[in-house]
Amino acid sequence: MQLRPVAIVLAAGALALPAHAQFWDALINPDVQVTLTHPPGLGIKVQRVAFAPVSGPAAEDLLSACIADLTSSGQLEVLDRGNIERVLGEQKFSNSGLVDEKTAVELGRLLGSPVLLFVKVQRSDVKHIPLQKTDPSWTDKKGEYHPAVTTYTSKTQVEFNGSIQAVDLATGRIYSQQRIAVSPSLEASSTQGRPEYPSDTEVREMAVNLARDQVHKMLLSWTERRKLIFYDDKDYGMKDAYKRLQLQDGRGALAKSIEALEAARSDPKCKPKYLGRTNYNVGMCQFILGDYAAAVPYLKAARETDPTHKIFANAEAECLRAVSLMQEMTRVDARSVKVELDAPRAEPARAPEPVAAKSGASVEDRLTRLEALRKKGLISPEDYKAKKAEIMKDL
Repeated sequence: MQLRPVAIVLAAGALALPAHAQFWDALINPDVQVTLTHPPGLGIKVQRVAFAPVSGPAAEDLLSACIADLTSSGQLEVLDRGNIERVLGEQKFSNSGLVDEKTAVELGRLLGSPVLLFVKVQRSDVKHIPLQKTDPSWTDKKGEYHPAVTTYTSKTQVEFNGSIQAVDLATGRIYSQQRIAVSPSLEASSTQGRPEYPSDTEVREMAVNLARDQVHKMLLSWTERRKLIFYDDKDYGMKDAYKRLQLQDGRGALAKSIEALEAARSDPKCKPKYLGRTNYNVGMCQFILGDYAAAVPYLKAARETDPTHKIFANAEAECLRAVSLMQEMTRVDARSVKVELDAPRAEPARAPEPVAAKSGASVEDRLTRLEALRKKGLISPEDYKAKKAEIMKDL
């Protein structure tokens, strides 16, 4: 049977309704924020870092920014540059980043086993880019003529390319080089002729700060804020749950959301959309509280009420991503403990007490950490026996 044109339009409109409804949902319901914690890109928790000497003003600017950022974080120790350069100079060490594992471990004994970082900047070029755009003349509904307008834009952009490589002097492990590439810009526009170009110095600072942030994410865990929605319908008390969130009462919001879900489930006349929303809100409360594993089943249940619902699908995907990041953080913790256990002692001539002992890596501490790994199942019985025998040799 062939549909008439009007029927076809009505059918197309019906198909578009769900997407339009979801757009409206996102517009009228309040936003909430969830936090995702990313593990350090290096794959281990770094306790101490040292920077190899650099050459060139751009590399010096980046190095200074990195040292200031890492020092202010309070999450790790940054070794004094002067002392590092003296030791490397005495060893006639090249700052090319090309170092074998044996040399790395030897340097670790001299420096107290930090992660040694090689920062390089290959390019830091400023470009001045002239742009212009002309909007054609036009006449409005009242017959008033509007002449063509040309907008002149002066754009200052920096092409900043570099790299950073890390060498773990505790284990001799040499990590692959990570590329740094940023190209920030600033613009100034005018319809009265070409304006001056924005400051080269300001744009260079933007580039250095963006590059510094990449180094930060390589060495330290970092958080990311994501914006999702929360349903605050009056139905089933969802609005009461949101009021709790406004008061920063996450636990209270969760309790109210569970009440709303139970009320929806017990109502034989409950529409599927409300069953989806009440499940979604419970999952969002768990997500906000950081209990990602508990949130996933509720977000999945919400999706099951409407598999095409983009808001539900997006929230579930973000939560599964948070679970994956948390699992990776657990693996980072396990690797970091093993690195501490393997850390060599600094030479007594350079430090009256072994640096490893100062950082909590005494024989007793190492045995305790090894036992913790065994209990958590993070190390095999054979590896446990072998590592224990190795540690006992230091007594």
